[in-house]
Amino acid sequence: MNFRLFTFIFTLVIGSYTHAQKDSLSTKYREDQFFLSFSMILQQESIQGFKQNGFSNNIQMGFIRDIPLNKKGDLALGWGLGYGFHKFVSNLNLDDQDPTNLTFSVIANQQNKQTFSSLLIPIEFRLRTSTIDKTDFWRFYGGFKYKFNFSSRFNYAYGGSSKEKFIRDQNAAVYLSLGYNTWNLFFEYDLNSIYKDELTLVDGIRPNLRVIKIGLIFYVL
Repeated sequence: MNFRLFTFIFTLVIGSYTHAQKDSLSTKYREDQFFLSFSMILQQESIQGFKQNGFSNNIQMGFIRDIPLNKKGDLALGWGLGYGFHKFVSNLNLDDQDPTNLTFSVIANQQNKQTFSSLLIPIEFRLRTSTIDKTDFWRFYGGFKYKFNFSSRFNYAYGGSSKEKFIRDQNAAVYLSLGYNTWNLFFEYDLNSIYKDELTLVDGIRPNLRVIKIGLIFYVL
């Protein structure tokens, strides 16, 4: 991740957290939280011969700012900022000989790895059983997440890698977390393909890879 971008995000998160601590001294009840999630990735692709032939995973971390909708504080909206790292393993092969015309092909039993990072902007509806003096509670959080993607890399099974931009610059997802206290189940579904629209297979078919993430998410006050 670019160091200047990381510094900007870190400064913004710490500033929001400091401001949240001041609010906690007032009559407002907030659940401002840091989050950390670990997920396995399931790849959905209709291309004939496509195979997810390895463990694909994802890690996300960041900060959520709480906006209560009632005095009790059990209903709220949340918005935040975070960072995500994604790794995909499949038998898709990237041909980058012509950077202006990147193409994919499917190679049986080949394990190619694709990685990229994302700047995350989550917006969520929050339902919980917490109160101002109750820190262990049930939660049901769900929402929309916008992603700015960068630092894509394609690692070939036979060695070598490519840094050509095959991942779309921006995409979006819906997500849901459900659980008690620190431990929560996490589900996320991408609303569009992770690949750029201009990418095709060698036979002219456009790859339309959708991503499902299933895992755990942890919240820390």
